[in-house]
Amino acid sequence: MYLKETIDNFATSSNIVKLLKKDAQFNHHCIEERFPMGQELLFDKRREYIYLIASGYVKYTYEGETGKKFSFFVQSGDLPFLPLFNEDIPTKSRLEALTDVRWWRIDFSFFKQMLLLEDPRNYILLHYVARTRRELYALAVKDRLNSKERIYFSLLSLIDLGFHKDVNVVELPVFLTYEQLAELSNTSKGYTSKVLLGLREEKILISNKKPWIISDVKKLKELLDADSLPEPF
Repeated sequence: MYLKETIDNFATSSNIVKLLKKDAQFNHHCIEERFPMGQELLFDKRREYIYLIASGYVKYTYEGETGKKFSFFVQSGDLPFLPLFNEDIPTKSRLEALTDVRWWRIDFSFFKQMLLLEDPRNYILLHYVARTRRELYALAVKDRLNSKERIYFSLLSLIDLGFHKDVNVVELPVFLTYEQLAELSNTSKGYTSKVLLGLREEKILISNKKPWIISDVKKLKELLDADSLPEPF
């Protein structure tokens, strides 16, 4: 059993860069880049590089063998993908910048080599596995909800990416749009707009300007009956 705090502290982006810089060839294998909002990168099963987000938000979308697509929002400090096995690499995947992004583009072979030397306990890999496990578990829970509940669930799932103005008030990420929320909730934009109108009328959501604000987190959780759901809520 591991302490979450130990793994989280070891796997911060600043510590990962610090470990990589121990090699004299760091500047040859790691390049800091800007990735403008709206730009995309497409991938097949080959992985020459991995990306460590230094600032901003990206959406990582991957497609399995069945053709079904799954999307995750990734924030600064995280790795959008870190394959454990070659067989784990999706057939198709895409990175999209939701805001202006700054990241480290790292040669994958160099990264694996440095992990073997500097992270023998596999804390960085464990941190990534724990995060993606939570994301996949949330997808499994959301898949069992109806359309309206999926929208409520998606809004609540974005709280951790937002700014907590008060105990019960949260600013949602500035990149959030009707289209993004509809895709995240696996429903139509029109239906999403209708549900959000109801939340505005009940004084739960303020979405007339960016960033959107959940003005009553407790009431939104009650609408979803979040206490009856498994974690993450």
